Amino acid sequence: MVTAGAVLAATLALPGTAHAAGPNIMDVNSDQADWSVLDVRLNHSGEVSKIVAKLRPAGGSEDDAPAATITDFTKRYESSPWDGVWASQPIHLDALGDYTVDVEATDGSGETTVERNAGTLHYQKQPVFSGFSVTPAEPDIEHKTITVSGDMAVRDPSTRETVPLPGATMDLRLDGGDTTVVTDDAGHFSLAHETEEGGWTYADYNGPLGYATSSWIGVHPKAAPTRLVLDKSSYHVTAGAKIDVTGTLQYQSGTAWKPLSGIPLQMDYKDCTTCSPVEATTDANGRFTFTRSPYGKSVYEVAFPPYPYQPFLQRTATADVTVAVTATPKFREFTARLDEYAQLDVTGIVDLVGRDTNDRIGVDIQYSPNGRTGWATKKTVQTTNGSQFIVEKLPGYTDGYWRLHYAGSAAKDIKGGDSSSLRRNRALTRVKDAGASPEPVRKGRTITVKGVLQERAAGSGTWKAYGAKKVQILFRPKGAKSWYLMSTVTTKSNGSFGKGFTARQDGTWVPVFLHPDGKHFVGSGAEDYVDVR
Repeated sequence: MVTAGAVLAATLALPGTAHAAGPNIMDVNSDQADWSVLDVRLNHSGEVSKIVAKLRPAGGSEDDAPAATITDFTKRYESSPWDGVWASQPIHLDALGDYTVDVEATDGSGETTVERNAGTLHYQKQPVFSGFSVTPAEPDIEHKTITVSGDMAVRDPSTRETVPLPGATMDLRLDGGDTTVVTDDAGHFSLAHETEEGGWTYADYNGPLGYATSSWIGVHPKAAPTRLVLDKSSYHVTAGAKIDVTGTLQYQSGTAWKPLSGIPLQMDYKDCTTCSPVEATTDANGRFTFTRSPYGKSVYEVAFPPYPYQPFLQRTATADVTVAVTATPKFREFTARLDEYAQLDVTGIVDLVGRDTNDRIGVDIQYSPNGRTGWATKKTVQTTNGSQFIVEKLPGYTDGYWRLHYAGSAAKDIKGGDSSSLRRNRALTRVKDAGASPEPVRKGRTITVKGVLQERAAGSGTWKAYGAKKVQILFRPKGAKSWYLMSTVTTKSNGSFGKGFTARQDGTWVPVFLHPDGKHFVGSGAEDYVDVR
């Protein structure tokens, strides 16, 4: 320690920048923790062998005698091999105030740099913290409240004595935010706080006496082990059904496990490539419920979401949920068309809900006379999941019900099912009392073909006249295989018709109803052979 009035042994060099090879004087000021300590920051290329600081009252002349000369400096820290800070011992001066500092720095080669007005020593009564503490520094989930306490005093730099600082307002840094506290008559302060995240805790004073900060204490919450207890971990449901995954989130307290309330959780596909989480928050009893509509065979994982951060919990607990889904058939398309010759054309598409694969399946086309019982398979079509199939000219019936049926597969976990049924029918037609006369007949004479066209509606046993319809009269010569259209006639309102033809050769005559509308079948009368002589 150097006393006031000490005389500098050698005269400082003239003002201005000294030799370029000497240390560069970057900054000179009072140390933040102790204002009576002078910090000198140098940028240097080699060893620093000597530092001399001359103090004079701020505002005085450069020619004034120095109040003190400081030569005892110790390197406190370096930010790089060429940049460091040298600190003096606490300086004793006779008077408080600010002092201008002139500095001379010499390196190992004897090169010296001198800088006048290099900085200021703030030699004033200083506010200081003592006894700053945080208890406990490692809170746990059952003991989140920490107590921050300490004392605020004023230190005289010349005597090094301290006196309490009552009524001082300061900011406490807690959980990343600031809280204001005031010291009591003894300069003491204390605050209880329920911490949420922990982190660095410290106190700042910025008042009439200047600025002061306490030591920094890290608050590190202890993370309690956690576990997820599922009520059920395996499910087997039918496609389209929902599952409720329920359970309890618990934390370990000693040897006991206790429920955790208000904690967000999520359930998602395990090791998912396309994530689709559902979320839940535990209730007062630590209970949670996830509702999901599973698809196919899946493994889900219940776990903590990435956010929010919960320092009091170990967030590594997970629980797996396995789900098997029985696929069900969905008959997305089914049409059936019955033509005039009682031939059926069918199209269909079957989706297997709950399966992603294109399974090869056999779909039955079934018939029932009444649509309730007696279903019989008329054809089995091999198709794939989601593909359209077409069946043409399947022998049909004049009336009845048709449906698609899939028997399912126990091996593939696919449920069987039926499409809705479709009723398909047409009215029957016939030519009653059909005949050609006379017979035998002489060549060149007239042959008359006549009959009555009738219809019978589906489900009815009664034949009725079918008038105003066109009937074709066909002839097949003796020994021939082909029929020839001889004429088309229109039936009367009672369904009757008649047409005369010149007899030319032996052969067979027949009246037919060949072109019905979409609600009737083709009909015909009896064939009649006529001998022409």
